[in-house]
Amino acid sequence: MYTRREGFLTSASHLNPLRRKAASMQRGRKKLQFGIGLGIILIMISWLAYSGIQESKTYYVTVGELQAKSDAHQRRYRVGGNVSAGSIRKAAGKVEFSIEQDGKVLPVVYTGKDTLPDTLQDGAEAMADGRYLKDGTFHAETVQAKCASKYEPAAMPTEGAAPKPAANWIPPR
Repeated sequence: MYTRREGFLTSASHLNPLRRKAASMQRGRKKLQFGIGLGIILIMISWLAYSGIQESKTYYVTVGELQAKSDAHQRRYRVGGNVSAGSIRKAAGKVEFSIEQDGKVLPVVYTGKDTLPDTLQDGAEAMADGRYLKDGTFHAETVQAKCASKYEPAAMPTEGAAPKPAANWIPPR
């Protein structure tokens, strides 16, 4: 229903104070619902970020420290050491080997999707990321290996000796 008020045509609902109050409460209720929904979304995103960070944390430990922990199966670890001689066994879908460090030996089972590096050989330094199971084996998700050979820098010239010029070096005029 429309009425004429001071020369303007307006709705009758704008004249009724109870309807104005109801409309105001409805707007307030919608704002509250929006705020609650936004709060729930922010809490969920925060929880997902926190749990993702907690899950992806990797602690570096030695073989001895890992075997001494009673709650070692609850976290991800990174363990390094030398590959035991004759311990590499390749089977369908997995590779088993042992890492030794300070006289302690840790059996490792790798079932990851990536191919193992060619440098994973007897005596090579290796680092495995994964979980330590209650049965005493370490299930690695990634394995990195260093070359077993030693690289040594070229011999440095002795003091007082003139440096050897390059073969294609032309002296200035």
